Amino acid sequence: MLKYLSIKNLILIQNIEIFFQNGLCILTGETGAGKSMILDSLSLITGERTKSSIKPEKGKKTIVTAQIDISNFPDIKKDLNKLDIAVEDDLIIKRTVSDDGKSKSFINDYLVSLSTLKQATNGVIEIHSQFSEQGLLDSSTHINTLDDYGVKKEDLIQLKNLWEQVKKIKEEYELFSKEIESLAEIKETNENDLKEINILNPLPHEFEDLEKKRKLLKNYIKISESINNVTENFLGENTNGIENLITENIKILNGIHDLLDNEAKEQIKSLESISLEISEISRYFSNILEPGVQESSLEGIEHRVSEFKRIARKHKVDENELYKFPEIIESKLSSSEQFDVKLSNIKNKLNTINNEYFLQSKLISDIRNKKSKLLDESINSEFLDLKLENAQFQTFIEKSESSSTGQDKVTFKIKTNPKADMEEIKKISSGGELCRIALAIKVTADKNKLSTLFFDEVDSGIGGAVSTAVGERLKRLGENRQVCVITHSPQVASLANNHFKVIKNQFETKLIELDYNERTTEIARMLSAKEITKEAMDAAKKLLEQSKEIS
Repeated sequence: MLKYLSIKNLILIQNIEIFFQNGLCILTGETGAGKSMILDSLSLITGERTKSSIKPEKGKKTIVTAQIDISNFPDIKKDLNKLDIAVEDDLIIKRTVSDDGKSKSFINDYLVSLSTLKQATNGVIEIHSQFSEQGLLDSSTHINTLDDYGVKKEDLIQLKNLWEQVKKIKEEYELFSKEIESLAEIKETNENDLKEINILNPLPHEFEDLEKKRKLLKNYIKISESINNVTENFLGENTNGIENLITENIKILNGIHDLLDNEAKEQIKSLESISLEISEISRYFSNILEPGVQESSLEGIEHRVSEFKRIARKHKVDENELYKFPEIIESKLSSSEQFDVKLSNIKNKLNTINNEYFLQSKLISDIRNKKSKLLDESINSEFLDLKLENAQFQTFIEKSESSSTGQDKVTFKIKTNPKADMEEIKKISSGGELCRIALAIKVTADKNKLSTLFFDEVDSGIGGAVSTAVGERLKRLGENRQVCVITHSPQVASLANNHFKVIKNQFETKLIELDYNERTTEIARMLSAKEITKEAMDAAKKLLEQSKEIS
């Protein structure tokens, strides 16, 4: 509820302070006294854009300050706390407008944007007037009005929670899908790399062996000639080969073995050992050139060595370690498959939550369609007592994109002429009619809400019994919430819990709170044509007495 409002330097208002209370608050005053300026100040507080007419004198600043109790609006407290704005039960909202037309907004001394200001007051203060863009003129609020009338709060909370889960999992799925899209290219690269390495089929120590063969083959002719010479020197077809000469020497020495001393015999053994080593060395060099190895095989080895080096360089590994790389790539491909499995699991989870959301959405949609007919009947019956007997109200429900409120778009439409077509409420021209339509809807659908309601000229074009009917409904609304009304109707004014009068003198607009006697005089003025007569005073007292009975 609105507890306090301060207005400084707003057109003709120099300084006004209003302390509001619960129930029905009435503001009266002669035409042109400045009542609309109070509504202008409330529009500033609720985040509306600054009108061109609201511009202080040079060197001055318009300042509107409000204290609002939001103890019954936990969601707003939660939203503001998320913005790091410290909030308890009261909001102190301030809006300033400098002489160049620029404005600033503050919540509890924190500088905020207009959108944040709107968010903080949305559903807390509603203004219903011909030119207001709030309340029922904003068709986006119609679905909330219908839900307040006929849908269980726990069903709506469940729907909202499901929608939040859908959004969260969908966001996770989309992020993961993008990640997998980038991984898909990596996966394809890995598959190609694995195919490439498998074609090469590197073996342990193969590269080292290839390098040796390559070196050998590159110098095949020179090496082969030298090796042949060495082999010839070792074996030789004549008796001059090293092996033959040593063998011959051993044979000669063994012929005189028994004639020699022990040292000589030891030397013969050493020579025999040397002979064995030379035989091994001879066989090695004899076999170093494999049988059938030709210089033409160098091209194949060069190609394979080149492939080893290219693939090793590509993956930044040592050529001798390349045989291990297929296992590494297969491990990466296995990880990619795990990503696919995880994405599939997320998708299944999303489908499950989506189905739950759609079922809950359909359940609520069915309830809305059923309750909308009852709402239409109730509001149309209210119109009869509010001198809107030619008006017809109807709720239209269309399919819309999924959201936290389901898949319905709710629009209230009306016609005030039986021959006219149904139109959106905001297209109705008469300000008084708009306020009475809003009143009928509020009394019917929003009677349990706790927002503060402001009505401007709800009594326009009516009088007598109809004014009394309007007043009674306003009084009824004020039983569990704050209702503020700018009125010219004495019947409505007589039902006030608090009554303020707006007065305009030559220099400025002021506001005073009226006691019982002052209220009697003010209501008498409203009943009189020009001068306040005794009859008017008696009638005013009678209205005030009757209001006690209604209370």
